[in-house]
Amino acid sequence: MRNFIVVILLAVTLTSTQAADRTNFDSNWKFALGDVSGAEQIAFDDSSWRRLNVPHDWSIEGEYSEDNPMGGQCGYLPAGIGWYRKTIDVDPQWRSKHVEITFDGVYMNSTVWANGKKLGNRPYGWSSFTYDISDLTDISDSITFAVRVDNEKQPSARWYTGSGIYAHTWLTVKEKVHVPSDGIFIRTKGNTVRVDTEIINRSAESGRFKLRTSIRDASGKVVTSANQPVALDRDKTGSVNQSMDIPNPSRWSVETPYLYTAVTEVVSSDRVLDRVETRFGVRDLEWKPESGMWLNGKNVKMRGVCNHQDAGALGTAVPDKVLRYRIEQLKAMGCNAIRTSHNPQTPVFYDICDEVGMLVMDEIFDGWMRKANQDYGGRWFNQWWNRDLTDWLRRDRNHPSVVIYSMGNETRGKVGVELVARCHELDPTRPVTSGHSADEAMDILGVNGASEKVGWLDTMNTDKVFIGTENTHTWQVRGFYRSLTWYRDGYPNKKQKPYKTPDLTEKEIFTYDWTDDPGRANGKQRFNSSYDNAMVRLNSRRNIQQLRDIPRYAGSFRWTGYDYLGEAGYVHGGWPFKAFMGGAIDLANFEKDLYYLYQSQWTDEPMVHILPHWTHPVMELGTTIPVWVYSNCDSVELFFNNQSLGKQKPGQAWDEMQCQWMVGWQPGTLKAVGFCDGKPNVEHVIRTADAPAQIALSIDGEPLADSDVDIVQIRVTSEDAKGEFYPYGENRTHFHVTGPATIRALDNGSPIDVEKHFGTTDRIAFYGLTRAYVETTGAEGDVALLASCILGEKKQVTSDKVSIDAKWLALRGNPSTAKTEIFYTIDGSSPSPSSPRYTEPFSVPLGTTVKASIVVDGKAVQTLEERFAEDEGFVWDGGQSTGPVGEQAEDAEYAEANVSANGLGFHGKGYIRFTRNPGGFVQWYQENDGDAGTADLIIRHSGKLNNKNGYELKVSINGKTVDAAVAVPNTDLPGQDWKTVTVEIPIGRGANMIRLTPKFGNGLCIDEILIR
Repeated sequence: MRNFIVVILLAVTLTSTQAADRTNFDSNWKFALGDVSGAEQIAFDDSSWRRLNVPHDWSIEGEYSEDNPMGGQCGYLPAGIGWYRKTIDVDPQWRSKHVEITFDGVYMNSTVWANGKKLGNRPYGWSSFTYDISDLTDISDSITFAVRVDNEKQPSARWYTGSGIYAHTWLTVKEKVHVPSDGIFIRTKGNTVRVDTEIINRSAESGRFKLRTSIRDASGKVVTSANQPVALDRDKTGSVNQSMDIPNPSRWSVETPYLYTAVTEVVSSDRVLDRVETRFGVRDLEWKPESGMWLNGKNVKMRGVCNHQDAGALGTAVPDKVLRYRIEQLKAMGCNAIRTSHNPQTPVFYDICDEVGMLVMDEIFDGWMRKANQDYGGRWFNQWWNRDLTDWLRRDRNHPSVVIYSMGNETRGKVGVELVARCHELDPTRPVTSGHSADEAMDILGVNGASEKVGWLDTMNTDKVFIGTENTHTWQVRGFYRSLTWYRDGYPNKKQKPYKTPDLTEKEIFTYDWTDDPGRANGKQRFNSSYDNAMVRLNSRRNIQQLRDIPRYAGSFRWTGYDYLGEAGYVHGGWPFKAFMGGAIDLANFEKDLYYLYQSQWTDEPMVHILPHWTHPVMELGTTIPVWVYSNCDSVELFFNNQSLGKQKPGQAWDEMQCQWMVGWQPGTLKAVGFCDGKPNVEHVIRTADAPAQIALSIDGEPLADSDVDIVQIRVTSEDAKGEFYPYGENRTHFHVTGPATIRALDNGSPIDVEKHFGTTDRIAFYGLTRAYVETTGAEGDVALLASCILGEKKQVTSDKVSIDAKWLALRGNPSTAKTEIFYTIDGSSPSPSSPRYTEPFSVPLGTTVKASIVVDGKAVQTLEERFAEDEGFVWDGGQSTGPVGEQAEDAEYAEANVSANGLGFHGKGYIRFTRNPGGFVQWYQENDGDAGTADLIIRHSGKLNNKNGYELKVSINGKTVDAAVAVPNTDLPGQDWKTVTVEIPIGRGANMIRLTPKFGNGLCIDEILIR
């Protein structure tokens, strides 16, 4: 391939100020859920509508339900149609000006009106767009905007998308002669800055103007400038190319993300008509097949993650402050790159990446064809891709953080050549890749899960730079452990070709789980271990080693950085699972053990981290537990109850990255000490916890500022009476806010907690942690949070003691001085000041419901309730992990068949039985995160066709017949005697639809399919 010498850059859009009249337009919108006739008209009465600020995601505000049309793919939340309206007065100074409204993101299929005039429609939910309203502001005293958002047809993607105006809105006022939106393109090479600027003349007359561009350093000092005359006819657009040199520039890099500002001014007779400020970075970028990416002459490995838009309880309308926290959290993990899977992020995302030094693989599309039933790829891609790609690339091409573009993910089509050509036309400075789509058309080879297979890296194409665009795929639930290795598709597996990861013990030593086997709807519904031993093909440690040691391995993007809503059925079996658990960080921004593995390999600040926790109340004493320590120190010494268990050195090989000691279980204290240059430098201590007895409150990230709208993240930690973390905490915390603030959302990181996030004041803990987001509603006044909890072991496995705790946390200003009292009952009655006052822990028998009233300055502000019983909480003996589990027929799409649970030996909740009627079929959506090729389709069946040897099935993949007459033999007892038949099938990358069509159904039972 040609070596891409990409030297850039580049710019930001959020911080651009155009003629100093670009104003935030987020406040005081009105909203109504549902389709409303006539809501685009000026005179429409919206007085009953809810008033809110955007960004806003109405789906995350709703109830989780197995019946919601979003389904497991999009996280079981509501979708539908929603309307937004906002009326503003027109400033007389806007007359004869250029006025426009910008939407940074609306999901999806939005239509915008102003004073009843349709401004336009944008189907793609991940595009930013702008509408010119100058003709209306010239003649109107006020403008009423109406936005209809249509996300009714579901599923509209393969993951959670949210619904609504989920990003910022802006109102911009300029002179008629101005720089159009995204009309500046800056790139650099060496010390030279090249600036291409578009100027548009919307005035009634032709004119001569001057374009003045000055470059300012971070302190505001002008370091270079250029002036150029411009002649423009009326209603014409001109382009000016300027080149300037910066003496000895400070360069943008991951370690030192230095930003300059280009100040662009359009001048007429010494009057500044327009002024645009664009931040950019000076950097040189080169790609070489043999060694990957070179940034400013330094070989840089892309240590990346893939991320979707949502942030757990906040949905897709992620506040800027939380978004920054998440990007900085990844940076602290050692991550230096993010792939925007599988769509552009909001503009502020790129601004933050520019500022913190985070590289970006900027991805525009998921599929170039249908991948989900009602997605953009199937409904609008052919008509809209060029417009959406053009707007996206012009918006993002100035960001120094953006180093590569990606066109799609696990899709196919000849259009790939056109996509790449359009990118080169708009921005010749960056290479183009994809997530294993139209590889031959791409500048850089991007490969997803196929690159994880044994032997793939030894035989890969060496003519192009290679990036593992989704590598690796592992699963882990925070606080959950299993000592036996788990493979999603089993081991060995001829299709997946996984690497061997040995079991840590001969038999499974951990038993606690979210439910027992009868409580699972199907065998997929299992949590995965935090030992880095649950995967498709290879574990995270081996991926880290490969990226580090193979020179031509330019970068790797694990799937994913954070857990995300949706794709709940694919690996995890569906309801009540609502989320995908592949992140190093969970839905509530709590770090998993995997986070510290990466930190130990990718950062230099000395650290140590012990896993698992050391509280195992039902484990037999003496059971040998693998104790791991992740560390980047020279050596680590582990102490148990102050006795040294020896020193170890973290190794370079994947199976030596963790220091491991096999320690016999007994209660006590584990301490890991990291040594640097022979001296103790850092330590991590964990202790066995008693039953939960209190909560601790703390703030993650920045505290509240003195502003009208700000947000803060509160961490609630379950602790025993001595202040030790209780890792099984699941008691419910109740929240009460005083001052000008409100609870925005509650979360806990659980993939199975389907309680509502919005409009609630209490949440159960998940493995000891709970998250509250509190948002201010005014700039002045003290803000405090009261958190209260009834604590104890739900099943009383070691203790029958109950504690009640109420704690205050000052969020802004002075701490609360309110008098707080607790009253409780254990007989089912409602507590009151005449009930017993809580002073110390007390015992209750199983089956007891404890209720409490929290009284603040004589007023009851919270009512708590917690039940302790055998049927409450998680289980201590959840059974052991099974092998690979099939795709259940009862959860598939089918016709002329009925679901039955009558019988024996079926998997999941039941099976389907075909009727006598013609037209029967059953089909499954199957996601292939590996390479295209062949696989074994194993069909589990039962049934007996009289006077025949069996049934015939037609097997179709993606609408093409693979085998028109697969013989399915009779079984002895329909619905009880189950057999399998195997068919070799072709399977494509990404989305596949597998359909079975019986020639004569008539009693044929299908339990599941398994793809190997």
